[in-house]
Parts: sequence; C-alpha cells; structure tokens
Amino acid sequence: MAFRNPFRRPASTSVDDSFGLVLGDLEGPVGRISTKGTLAVDDGSWRIEWGVKSGIDWRLAHTHTAVRQDRVDDTPVFETWMRVPGGDVVQRVGVLNHGGGRALVVEYENASPDAVVVATVGIADAALSTDRRGAFIDGVPWIRSARVGAATVGADIWAAVAAGPSGTDAEGHGGAAVLTAVPHRQRATVVVVIEGEIPSREVTPDVIASGWRAITAEALDVDVPDVQLSSAWRRVLCDLVLAAGTDDAVIAGEAAWWLDLAGLHREADRGRDAVLRAADRGALDAEGAIVGLRALASAEIRAGETSDLDAIAGPLAAIAGERLDRTTALLVTRATEARAPDVAADALALAERLPLADRAPTSPVAAGAARVLGRLFDDADVTGRLSMLPVVPDTWKGQSIDVRRMVTGLGSLSFSVRWHGDRPAVLWERRGGPDEAVLTCPGLDPSWSTSARNGEALLVGP
Repeated sequence: MAFRNPFRRPASTSVDDSFGLVLGDLEGPVGRISTKGTLAVDDGSWRIEWGVKSGIDWRLAHTHTAVRQDRVDDTPVFETWMRVPGGDVVQRVGVLNHGGGRALVVEYENASPDAVVVATVGIADAALSTDRRGAFIDGVPWIRSARVGAATVGADIWAAVAAGPSGTDAEGHGGAAVLTAVPHRQRATVVVVIEGEIPSREVTPDVIASGWRAITAEALDVDVPDVQLSSAWRRVLCDLVLAAGTDDAVIAGEAAWWLDLAGLHREADRGRDAVLRAADRGALDAEGAIVGLRALASAEIRAGETSDLDAIAGPLAAIAGERLDRTTALLVTRATEARAPDVAADALALAERLPLADRAPTSPVAAGAARVLGRLFDDADVTGRLSMLPVVPDTWKGQSIDVRRMVTGLGSLSFSVRWHGDRPAVLWERRGGPDEAVLTCPGLDPSWSTSARNGEALLVGP
C-alpha cells in the first residue's frame, strides 16, 4: 500500500535549503533531513520534529541553537546532537525497507546524567489521533513507540506538549506528539511509517548503517592525505546508490555512470533501468537522452555488460539533437564497435560533426563525485590513456596515497604512492581492458608513462 499522500493531501511542509540531506534506501529517496534533525517526506505531506524535556524546560531541535549533525560512518544514516544540561540527547535516523513497507527508524540516546522526555511530533494536514501505541494519520498507523509515556494532538502541537499531557487518547488536526521517557545513558526507538506495514522486528539505525557499509564494502576505496576528501567520497558513494533508485532519468543515469566507476555495477543497473523506463514512456528530454547514452555505454565499456545501446542509440541521439557532445558520441562508438559496427560508424561520423566537446554532470550528487574523483584520475574512456593523480596538492606530497578498485574503460585499476625521500614511487595493477592502454601520472612526473599491467616505478618527482 502506498502510504505517502494516499488521499492527495496538500503539502504541509516547506522544504527549504536546510533540508539538504537525502533519506532513503535502495529503492531510492523517501525524504530529507534538515540540519536540526527535522524530517520531511519527499511529497511534502508531513514532517517529523523533535524536542527534549530536561528538568522543567522543553528544548525544540528546530529552534535550538546548540544542535549539530553528522553521518553515521558516512552513510545515509544521520545523527543530530542537541545540547542539554550535563550532556547531549542524540537523534539517529535511517530508512528501513522490511519487505512489507518502508519506515523511518528514529533512535534517541540520552547521553546526559539525568532522565529526559523526548517528544516525536508529526505535522500534517490530516485527521490525526493517538493512543497508547502511538499516533495515527487518517486512521493509518504512523508513529510507533515501544514505550509511549503520553500523547496528544493539537493545532499548536508544541503548546499542547508544553502543557504536559498525561494521557494517550486524543484526536484532532495539525500535529500529533508521542512522548517517550529515556533514562540516563539509555536509548529508545520510535518508528515512523512511510508506506506499507509497521516493521515486525526492531532494527536500529546502527544496523541500517551496517547494511550500507556492506553494500559499499567492495567498491572503489580512496585513502588520501586529505581525510575530508576520503570521507567525502564515502558519503558521495552512498548518495549515488540512493540516486540510482530515483525515477528522475538524469539523476539516476548520472549516478549509474559513477557507480560503474566504483565497481557497483548492480546498483548502476538500477539507474540504467530508470532511464529505460523513461524512454519507454517517451519521457526523455535532451539531457536525459545524453545521460542515457552515457549510462548504457558505461555498462558496455566498464562493466562488460550487454545493454540495449545498439538498438536505441539512434533514437536517443535524435532526442539529444544539437545538445549532444562529441565525448558522448565517441563513448557510443567505443561501446558498440565490437557488436554493432554499423552503429559505431554512425556514432563516429556524428562525433566529427558535433560542436560541443563534452558535458558536465548536472545532478548535485554526480557533480560531487566529479569534484572528488577528479583529483584522483582523468579518464575519458575514449583516448586509451588514463592519468593517475593529474594534480597533486602540495599538502599531499611526502604522504601515502591509495586508490583501490577503480573500474575504468581501460580496466580495473588500483594504485598507490609511497615516498623515498623527495621522490615518489608509484605502484599499480590494472586488470582487463586493452593491452595497449597507457597509464600516466602527470601530477608527480609528467614525463612518465607505461603500458605495463602492473609494476612499480620511482618517479622523478614534482
């Protein structure tokens, strides 16, 4: 059962720029979280706020200044810390897909010396009610807590919370609050149903984060002197997996391109499927067609998979029209030259006539991947040359660099840099791809190149 907006409720949540981080699972995004830990579903029909009562005072996260936020192990599981006397109360949030539905799992940890009460508040333009199990929206289970202390409903819901509700049964409109006592150094979990049924087993945000780590465990790994860059890649990688599940053909298709580079071809296929579904509906515009050409070419070149590129390259190129670029046409040429030489010949002839050289990614997550990985390699997939470390910042020099399991159009590549005094030594291993492919390392030694599949070289140095 689709739960979000089942009765076409009007949007009640204005998702401003503070809702910058995406919540979701392998099926795609479901909503966003603000910098204060407010949660909003993607159709704007409802949002979840939270507050903490420590002593006699209520502190509301969305208005409190002493709030900070981070990711759990760089995954799409978020923790928001609210300062209270003597410590913090931590909210952790992840999305659970349990087969029968999807839900937000919201955990509260009391890292303060005194017991607190946490209010989980749902805001919606709908008929709301509460009982001893939690809150309902239009009669459907919505917010569930294993230990409801009190609950209330009201148009000014935070005023109703501050008034100190003692019971649990209430009905009304505007907002519904479920209050949970959290003793010193303990945790409590609240489940917010997004669609389908209530989960039958308890799962914590830490378990959800562990699942994300398992998905990305064998993907492209980056360990460079810039710790923030390494962490940024881990965050972007998970966001790419999320983006591949969206119905937006451009976002999903661009995610597929970078997921193939990371070696996550199964996840990339989900993005390609979104492009093909849009094509079947006749819903691709010029940008979507170009992204589709690249995503399908990536399957052939990087993943070694057979795609539908030879059959739909012509129609997609026609949709792209004058916005098609030479690099995309050359990618199609390379991807089809073995199985469909006539298609490859047409793509090559088209590339020679196109005025645009290349295109930059337009979706935020793909642009983020380009910014992070652009520091590590330059691979057009059509030149037969791959530049490792095209530019090396001065702050990296003298320190170890490791890049593992990068899947390019020239094969799967891992490389490392170690230092012998002022001189860098590069170690590499390339599997698959053409024998004649050339590796370079212009950021450390512009004069060096090799076609060897593996080895070690002491470079001249920057």
